[in-house]
Amino acid sequence: MLSSFSKNIQTTLVTSFFSSLVYACTIPYLIIYLAGIFSKETIGLLVMINVVTSFLAGIIGGYLADNFQRKKILLIFQNLYGVSLLLVAVNFSGILPQNFWLIFGYLICGITYNLYYSAFDAVLLDSTVPNERKKVYQLQYWTFNLSMALGASIGGFLFKHYLVYLFFGAALLQFIVSAFLQKNLNYKNNVSLTKGKTIIHGLFNNYYIAAKDKRWVMLILGIALYSAAEFSLQNYTGIRLSKEFKPITLLSVSIDGVRMLSILQVINTIMVVCFTFLVSRLTEKKKERTVVLIGLLIYVTGYGLMASANSIYLLIPLTILATFGELASAPILSARQVSLIPEDKQASYLSFASLSFQGSQLLAALGITLGGYLAAGLISGYIIILGIAGVYFVIYSLYDNKKEVVKYN
Repeated sequence: MLSSFSKNIQTTLVTSFFSSLVYACTIPYLIIYLAGIFSKETIGLLVMINVVTSFLAGIIGGYLADNFQRKKILLIFQNLYGVSLLLVAVNFSGILPQNFWLIFGYLICGITYNLYYSAFDAVLLDSTVPNERKKVYQLQYWTFNLSMALGASIGGFLFKHYLVYLFFGAALLQFIVSAFLQKNLNYKNNVSLTKGKTIIHGLFNNYYIAAKDKRWVMLILGIALYSAAEFSLQNYTGIRLSKEFKPITLLSVSIDGVRMLSILQVINTIMVVCFTFLVSRLTEKKKERTVVLIGLLIYVTGYGLMASANSIYLLIPLTILATFGELASAPILSARQVSLIPEDKQASYLSFASLSFQGSQLLAALGITLGGYLAAGLISGYIIILGIAGVYFVIYSLYDNKKEVVKYN
């Protein structure tokens, strides 16, 4: 299927795949490592600081992607992302043993990732035409989940004994990905830098334009609220499992809390890889609004209940349940979302959309902090309530709003 698209789409999807793999095998496990050093309250605060700095980086990244060549933005900040991973690896090796360097590397990872992410999205959107867009975003969703599964399995099984090699290898792979992008992406974009305007004005003007689109704001808010459920798996649920899950032996392999988290992520991604197109085919003749509504409610409930589950016999069925909800709703929502973006403000709208990513991370980080004071069952309730509110905003903005959107076929 990949070969049927242009070289730029192929290059963007391949690069995105390996960048996501690098993220999946490092950052979630770095958070778990930090949670072993600091208290829940401290790690929750640290994750929230990371979210805020990443949010600011996302704003700057959107401005840069609109006003400068996106390929250069990608190359510069992808390489800096590799440097930040290398810094963490050096800390683990004992050369820079102070916790300051570890925290600094963690924060720089978040900043550099968000500085180039808007350019990534804009290049992919620019490289597609409307009649192929749904297939491209389905494929991106499929490859993203495959990369997350591979990354989660690699990180989960190397975390305990080979942490230094994990981060050195991830940094090396990130540099290789950047070199691949440099060689294969043949792309230049028009820039919208206007003379006579200050950088600060340019930085916030396009976001102001996006913020005036009430429908877009409601959609992004909704995505942030329901996505916090899945982000909680990598944050609150992952940390809780690493400390509370009683190790078991499965097929002669010892499974502790960290490996249990890895297994859940692998199950999620294997299902996505195997069933994405099947579920899409089964639901394509159903009413789109109903499919998205039911899918999101199942998704939110599954991840919410996982926050308080400690048994493998509950965790795995809940993962399967949540994944089916994700499979039914996610590809439709991706296609719907990009159909609302004006062509001349792609990077800025996409940067504004990244607020959903930052917002969901912030809400998930707040769950870590609340977990220092509240029982796991109450955290499950917190996640599910946020998710249901998010589902309402998404459904209203896409289907119940007076402004109709053409059905995306």
